[in-house]
Amino acid sequence: MNLANILIGIILLVIGGLVLVFSLYKIQDLMKSKDWPAVEGKITDMRLTKQYDEDSGKFYRIDLRYEYQFGDSLYSGEDKLLNYQSKKRELKKKYAPGEPLTAYYNPEQIGESVLEPGINLGMLIALILIPVILMITGGVFLGS
Repeated sequence: MNLANILIGIILLVIGGLVLVFSLYKIQDLMKSKDWPAVEGKITDMRLTKQYDEDSGKFYRIDLRYEYQFGDSLYSGEDKLLNYQSKKRELKKKYAPGEPLTAYYNPEQIGESVLEPGINLGMLIALILIPVILMITGGVFLGS
């Protein structure tokens, strides 16, 4: 066992552990949003970016800015959505500035909101898999 492998292994284990702790907090926060109440809002800005994925092919990333009113106050939010199925012109029409949408706000902090509450499977897998891979790789370095 050489010193470089030990150091790399320890560093990967520590980083993986820290990322795992962060991921667990992030998952907990995302799960809380499932219970947030809905509020009607409207889109104020939209940016559409075509991207490619080796497995799925072409998809669009939609960067949205929106606003919603609660009581006498106006709040704004930003969110990113991914769409693998719709055509560009359909997305431009659906998410055009001025179009209505439903946002979900944190009742403890009204200015915090999301467009898709909860956590999707892809995000859950990424949040768990990345730190686990780091820790396994660290263990391999320590074992060699």
